[in-house]
Order: sequence, then C-alpha cells, then structure tokens
Amino acid sequence: MHKLLMVIRREYLDRIRKKSFWLGTLLFPLLMLGLIFFQLLLVDVEAGKLRKIALVDATGRLLDAFQAKLSEEKLKDGKPAFRVEPVQVREDAEAARRSLEPRVNSGELFGVITVGNDLDAAGNYRFYARSVGNLAVQRTLQRALRDAVVGLRLERSNLILEREKLEKLLSPIELESFQVAAGGQAKKKGFDEAYFGTFAFVMILYMALLLYGVAVMRGILEEKSNRIMEVLLGSLSPDQLMTGKILGIGLVGLTQMFIYAATAGLVRLYIAASPMAGDWSGVLDAVSPLKMLYFLVFFLLGYFLYTSLFAAVGAVCNSEQEAQNLQTPVVMCLVVPMVATFFFVANPDSTAAVVVSLIPLFTPMVMFMRICVLTPPFWQIALSIVLMLAANYLFFKGAGRIFRIGVLMYGKRPTIPEILRWTRG
Repeated sequence: MHKLLMVIRREYLDRIRKKSFWLGTLLFPLLMLGLIFFQLLLVDVEAGKLRKIALVDATGRLLDAFQAKLSEEKLKDGKPAFRVEPVQVREDAEAARRSLEPRVNSGELFGVITVGNDLDAAGNYRFYARSVGNLAVQRTLQRALRDAVVGLRLERSNLILEREKLEKLLSPIELESFQVAAGGQAKKKGFDEAYFGTFAFVMILYMALLLYGVAVMRGILEEKSNRIMEVLLGSLSPDQLMTGKILGIGLVGLTQMFIYAATAGLVRLYIAASPMAGDWSGVLDAVSPLKMLYFLVFFLLGYFLYTSLFAAVGAVCNSEQEAQNLQTPVVMCLVVPMVATFFFVANPDSTAAVVVSLIPLFTPMVMFMRICVLTPPFWQIALSIVLMLAANYLFFKGAGRIFRIGVLMYGKRPTIPEILRWTRG
C-alpha cells in the first residue's frame, strides 16, 4: 500500500507543481469563451457590410414591396443593410441572370434573386451567390420576398388591402419556450441555452477524458521506451504501477474539474444575488449544484474507464506511431457522442438516447447531456452509474492483465487476438 501511495504521490505532484498545469487550467475556459466571442465578433463585422442584391423579376411587380421590406433592415450606423438593383427582363430571364454572374464573382453583387411569371410554380424563386452559407441573410431575403409575393397574390385575386393592414396580418409571432420541471414549475429556456450550455460542459468532459487518458498512455510509453519500467518493476508489481499512475493522474484531473465546478458555483452565487438573476435563469440552471455533482461523478467514472484502455494501449505498443493507430477506436468512442450532440439535445428522452446513455463507453457524455437538457428518471441515472462501475471493474481487470504482460514486451507489437487472450489469462 505504501508503494502504491508513493506512485500516486509522484504522479500527482509531478504534474500539479508544473506551471503548465495551472496555465492550462486557466486558459482552457478562457480559450472556449474567446472562440465564442471571436465568432460573434466576426458575425458583427460581416453584418456591418452593405449587401447589394440584384432582382430579376419576370412579373415586374415585386420591386417596390421587396425593396420596402428590405429597407427595414439597418446597419449599426443606421444605414440600409441592403440595396436592391432592379434588372429589366426583356425576353429571357435566365439570360439576364447569366449576364450578372461576372459581377457576382467579382463581389460587386452579393447575390441575384430570380422570380418567374408563375408565382405558384415549383422552383420559381431562386437565389444565386458566390457563397450560400450565410443562412441569416438568406432568411431575411426570403421573408422580404415572401411578403412581396403574398401582396401580389392578394392583388391578383382582387382582394385589396392597405399595406399597413397587410403587414399587420403577415407580421410574425415570437414563440417563447419554457421547460416544465417535474414539480410543475416552468422555466424559460430556449434551444440555444439548452444546446450551448450543454455543449460547453460536454466539451470540457471530452477534452479532459481524452487529454488525461493520452497522458497516462504516453507516460507508460516513455518509461517503457527508456527502460525505466524495468527498474520500477524491480520494486513494484505491475498492478501497483498501473493503478498508481491512473489514480495519480486521475487526482490531477479531479483537481482541475473541481476548480471548474467551484468556479461555476461561485459564478452562480454571484448571478443569483444580482438584479439580473431573472434574465440569467438558463445559466443558473446550467450550473446548479446537482448538475455540478453529476459532472464530477461522470468525469471520474469516464476517466477510470478510458484511462484503463489507454494504459493497455501504452503497455502493448513500443512507439507513438503504433499507439496512435491502436488508440483510434478508443478515441472514436469519445468523438461519436460529440458529433451526435445535436441529436441528443433535441431528443433527450428518445429510445436511442436512453439506450446509448446506458452503454458504459458512451455513458459519461451522453447521460450528462440528457441530465443537462431533460433530467431522466433517477433509476436510469443510477443504472448508468452501476453499469459504469461494473465496466470499470472489468476494464481495469483486463487492462491489468494486458499491462502485466505487455509492459515488458519489446519488438513486434502483439496482434489483437493475442491481446484478447491476455485479458482471459
């Protein structure tokens, strides 16, 4: 036991005393916030540009209404955000549109909108631009064009309405969303709050599990390649060495996660005591004490599961290149939930989400997503924890057997069937 504690102490203090640990702990959340604000800044910069739109209208009746609607869109300085250039259609609207392509490619025109004669025909309305990735601008153009077309349709149907009445009839509504809690209380919460609040914590969980797992693997690889492992095993058993490394580095990760959870708790207390508490109810809910507790629980369970796998990879490999190839399936088990975040946030109580959240390899991230968005029944959370504890026991046992044999093997890397035989040994 004394030897095990010595390994834990060495691994923990060796990392916790480094300036890089504290610098990384501070910079990681700041980097995430910086990336968010940087993207918002880019959006503001791009939104501050005047966009020139050419309208190729075969009906010849939509310009005024379309232009009037777009004139409501303003830049920060109060100037119009769009300028509409009407294009006269003499014979062929498509030929008129093609003649504008050089101006679109040069950037003189942001885009070209074409409208055919038949207002109800499929494919009658088209938008041409160098880039069609700006969804917000396209929706603005679509709304303006829709209002203009509806007005023309009403006019053609001999139903005459004043423009003010027409705009009032067509004015959009804002549907505010509220999440109903189990006790019947409803809290205002939109998709953006649910998605981005969940994604931030899941990203921290993903990065922590990956980085600390890789740290364990590289530590074993380094000591194995330098033949330090042979010296250490002269006074320690393989199980003591592997367990000490995992627990020591795990304490480093737990220290970092505790700092993040404590900081989130302090932020929550500050916001709750301030006058803006009502406007920040989504943030208060995201950093509630119960969710922070679940965050630490699933971090620990996920950490021990994944580091046992990374430790096994480090033990059977002889170089970084070999390890990179063998660790790919392990890394993919972390990547898949990240890629599917949108689905799990949108469908937290679906059958697929429930089943995947109970698979130990995916539980830490998927179950925590579900807890953040729509807390599942306690029996599901308890079952996921029990399954993870059982998986941790089996993975640790198997990884220990692989470590015991593979850590002293050099030369050719063992095959997958050989490694599986070791786990049964």
